[in-house]
Amino acid sequence: MKNNITTVISIQKRLIVSTVSVATLLIFTSWIFVFHETKNEVDEVYDARLGQLAKILALSMPSVMDLAPSVRDEIYADWSSVISDVDKDKIDSFPSVGHPDDQNLFFQFYTNGNLVFKSPGAPEPLNTGDLYSGTVNLNNEQWHYFQLKIPSRVNPNAYVVVAEKQSIRDEVVDEIALSTSLPQLLLIPTLALILFFLIKKFLRPVNELRLAVSQCDVNKLESIKIDHPAVELEPLVQQLNYLLSELDNARERERRFTRTAAHELKTPLAVLRLNIENALASEDQASQAYALNNIVRGVDRTDRLIQQLLMHSRIEAKQRNIFKNINIAALIREVIALLAPLALKNNQEISFSGPDECIIQGEGMFISILFSNLIDNAIRYSGENSEIKISLTINQSESHHNIVEVLVQDNGPPIPTAVRDKIFEKFFRAHSEKGDGAGLGMAIAAEAAKLHGASISLLPYDKTLLNTFLFTMDCGK
Repeated sequence: MKNNITTVISIQKRLIVSTVSVATLLIFTSWIFVFHETKNEVDEVYDARLGQLAKILALSMPSVMDLAPSVRDEIYADWSSVISDVDKDKIDSFPSVGHPDDQNLFFQFYTNGNLVFKSPGAPEPLNTGDLYSGTVNLNNEQWHYFQLKIPSRVNPNAYVVVAEKQSIRDEVVDEIALSTSLPQLLLIPTLALILFFLIKKFLRPVNELRLAVSQCDVNKLESIKIDHPAVELEPLVQQLNYLLSELDNARERERRFTRTAAHELKTPLAVLRLNIENALASEDQASQAYALNNIVRGVDRTDRLIQQLLMHSRIEAKQRNIFKNINIAALIREVIALLAPLALKNNQEISFSGPDECIIQGEGMFISILFSNLIDNAIRYSGENSEIKISLTINQSESHHNIVEVLVQDNGPPIPTAVRDKIFEKFFRAHSEKGDGAGLGMAIAAEAAKLHGASISLLPYDKTLLNTFLFTMDCGK
């Protein structure tokens, strides 16, 4: 079986490498573009210069041709000798007679197709055909030339050819390319260094969050805090803190449930053990039957206790974001129908008044348990021949919200003042001599109401209200 090993990536490293790579690619692309554009511009400028030189020579040729050939050659030779002695890389200024790069230029003067005069070092007659400009290969070197017809009334077939080495243009292009590429090449490591510090600075909240999460202790789940919060990380931090809070609450509920179960089950189990020992030690059938009946009642009470503990734990863990529409009026009628046999057994009268439909947002099972506990409590402790009334009304508050109110009343013995203050506490039993409860019914009802944003209260006792529990829930507009 292959092991799937996931490679852990570094966001910081990838950001730096990818950004520098893209920047390098863009710089290289722009450099290629600049190189080609520079080459084209240099060709255009130098071609224009050749044309301009050809025009100047064409206009000056008549006067130059008046000189004897030996005089022309001597003058040009003197100029060339002065220029050839100059090292252009070691001086700041050049002689007044020209530039060392003049040797990369030459001209030729033709009359009737015959070469009449040319610059020193110029090749033999250049065969350009009928083209006025172009390139030609001479002695394994590329030359650009420009041919211009000389306006002359005496000899209309005279023309001049001016040529220049390609190496001159290449040198200019290379120098321009080098001068532009060096700063760009230096820009790449500079950009990488700047990006390193900027990304490290901007990712500081991520690193702080990573460190905070890594330091979380399962035995001490505290909220995550970072010194340099970021808008992008705020939802993540909030969600993590919410999850940590829910996890801590769940763990606390588990501990509380374990402690409560251990504490509350200790006594019933001890009683069960005692009844079992009595049944085993009984010598007559009547004593044994009595002990066995006590065991059955103890098991029932223990089962009820466990069910109530589990229900209380479920209500505590319930979330409000999964509620749905329920008809609370129909639900209360169902609860009354289920508990009616118990009321009839005690010769009690139970009634309900209210609309046929009242829609609220909630969990049907928990609302059912809430009213089941309230009504069951009234049936159990109001006594025989009592009257139990359940009424539902829908009122409007000053803010035009629908307020649902449910009253559960009985005309049984008044609930003592000492009991009223503790009736919603867990494991509190006002009548331990009656029933088989564990003192969780009213606490479960209160927790279920709280879960739905509602409340349960025990109203003050008087001859009109009797023993009255009030359920109130704001259902909004």
